Amino acid sequence: MQLEIYEQWFQVNVGFQQVLDSLKALRKDRTFDAGELDRFRELAQEARVATNSYIAGVVERAETEEAGRLFRDRLHREKTEEIGG
Repeated sequence: MQLEIYEQWFQVNVGFQQVLDSLKALRKDRTFDAGELDRFRELAQEARVATNSYIAGVVERAETEEAGRLFRDRLHREKTEEIGG
């Protein structure tokens, strides 16, 4: 799995955290309805969890496939070395 994917995943979480922190900060201003801001925070938290779940599943499948490929390559290389060595 490319490092860029992990970096982008991290940035997604940074963005969600920024949204959560900003909504919490706005809650201190009486101009805003605290209940509405809390509702939006809950929705953002739900979206963060769902997004992370999806990304984690895709990454897990890709990493497992890569691990399997590397394992097969190593076994093939070791067998070749045994025969030739």
